[in-house]
Amino acid sequence: MSSAHELIVAPATAAGPGARAIVRLAGDGLDGLLARLFAAAPPGFALPGAAPRVVAARLAGDGLGGDWGAVPVEVLHWPGPAGPIGGPLAEVQLPCSAPLVEAVVAEACRHGARLAKGGEFTLRAFLVGRLDLLQAEAVLAVVDARTPAELAAALDRMAGGSGATVQRVRDALLDLLADVEAAIDFADEATPDAVPVAPRWTLAHRLEAGRDALAAAEKHLANRGGGTDALPRVVLVGRPNVGKSSLFNALVGRDAALVADECGTTRDWLEAPLTTAGCLLVDLAGLPEAAAGDPVTVAAVAAAREQLDRADVIVVCRDAAAGDEPVGGLPVAPRITVRTRCDRAAWWPAEDDTIATSAATGRGIEPLRAAIAAVVAGLPARGTSATLRMAVGVAAACAALDAALVAARVEGRGGDEAMIAGHVRRAVEVLDEITGAAIGTDLIDRIFSRHCIGK
Repeated sequence: MSSAHELIVAPATAAGPGARAIVRLAGDGLDGLLARLFAAAPPGFALPGAAPRVVAARLAGDGLGGDWGAVPVEVLHWPGPAGPIGGPLAEVQLPCSAPLVEAVVAEACRHGARLAKGGEFTLRAFLVGRLDLLQAEAVLAVVDARTPAELAAALDRMAGGSGATVQRVRDALLDLLADVEAAIDFADEATPDAVPVAPRWTLAHRLEAGRDALAAAEKHLANRGGGTDALPRVVLVGRPNVGKSSLFNALVGRDAALVADECGTTRDWLEAPLTTAGCLLVDLAGLPEAAAGDPVTVAAVAAAREQLDRADVIVVCRDAAAGDEPVGGLPVAPRITVRTRCDRAAWWPAEDDTIATSAATGRGIEPLRAAIAAVVAGLPARGTSATLRMAVGVAAACAALDAALVAARVEGRGGDEAMIAGHVRRAVEVLDEITGAAIGTDLIDRIFSRHCIGK
């Protein structure tokens, strides 16, 4: 990422006819740049630390004014450090003329500014805490909105509606996590000021409150057309007992599916959000080579075929340790082929387009996650990316709190507090990813690079 203090400039309005256009400038040295570009009417531009003001001005006579004349403009000036991006910022409103806008931008660059990258103004607001990641992504969602419902959802996030709920739950869970971990750390203390272990009903009550708040946010997203039903479905398919459920658990990072060596352990389909790829991962019952007469198996195969018909991406699983035949009759959808249980096989056929995996050793899990994310990213849009990312994150946090609630309600088992803490910590981590409290710079760059220049 570039320095948040560099002097940048960009047009902030879309090309095309209109009454007014906006050119946005920001960064250290803005005061000097404004003085070179414009002649301000009294009292002039605001001083550092002063309140923002609207300044009437005209193109400077010894600059652009010499070619364009004394064109009147209005400059909304935030001198910093207060303001939308935590530093000097100016929005110049001028007549909507493409050549004039280009001339102002070029003149600013001639005096030391550079053209802003896509989303760089919004990124600066995010980095100084003026916006959380949900609100920053909502800027993109407003631009990309295709329906009134999408626009309403984006504006709600820009106003902090959904993000405020997530932030409240995250803060409450952090308090709960601190209490539980303190109870664990001081469990053996016998001093009068030792931290008592919180009663299970208290833990359960606080977990339920967080779970209910997230469930309400999830319902709100679904009503706005951005729930998990709108997420791409990535389906694991293969013959019975080829390790699909183990691979499913490894990908989602928890024991969501029952795993056993007996054939036919999975009889129904399971789904869980894969937050790193912005999709739902679906584990199906194995598809036998021939139809069985067992009614339960027949029903399981029918349910699996129904889920396959809904698949946006298919992950075809074949056992490296067995000579299983590939599943036939698959619908038309992007496919990823994997060999499972590679830790059990010394050799398998070399296939350039196949990912070798092992749920036991972790081999190939990260490459498979990356491959899924790449294929999902190439799918046609199904709602705004910001809404879908939030839906995945909220669903994953809900799943973590559900697991914590199960641990909180179990009586007579040692280590319950540690289990609760682990699940709550996972929920907090997911919520941090949603709001941007903890997020990698690569993901930040990827998110903000999709924004328009000037935003």
